[in-house]
Amino acid sequence: MILRLVKPVDIVKIDIGMHLEANHHPTNFAQLVDIYSTIDREYFDYTVNLDSIFSIAAEYAIRLAHTAWTEDTNRAAETAFAVCLLFLNQYGIPMKGNDQILFNVMRDEWTTVDKFAPRLMLEHAKTVISNSSAPLTAGDALEMTKRSIHSPIRFGPLTTGLKSLRESFTVSGCKGVQWDNYIND
Repeated sequence: MILRLVKPVDIVKIDIGMHLEANHHPTNFAQLVDIYSTIDREYFDYTVNLDSIFSIAAEYAIRLAHTAWTEDTNRAAETAFAVCLLFLNQYGIPMKGNDQILFNVMRDEWTTVDKFAPRLMLEHAKTVISNSSAPLTAGDALEMTKRSIHSPIRFGPLTTGLKSLRESFTVSGCKGVQWDNYIND
């Protein structure tokens, strides 16, 4: 299975898709390239598995939320969350986009990748458990997820899938979105 990272151009597309109403574009594209390069260097030889997928998603979330790649830090945080969830989604891992607590944890300055990746996994396990008719443990839910991981799908069209998220998630609160393969909408 290949490792498909989110390129800087894709991050810009996600940012624009999340904030269509704004005259807001990344002011520091070089910073996005640096984030991409850092993640690529760190994970280029990793095997694609549950741990590496969640670690890379957390890496995008934390780096984009905590780096001054754009002037508007609130919009940057929303974009960071969307990039994180879309990265997971491309491997067939649906996540709820309405988790305000998870968003706030990502946004806090003290949060690191090694703390956020397990939290992402836990929230995903909770989603699987809540959607299951049979009783499951978190371990069972993660085993099911391991079996359902597939090669990454084409990362687009991005703006179509972001419409639903944009309408239901903001820095100030969430209304309720389930990220079930929005990339293919």
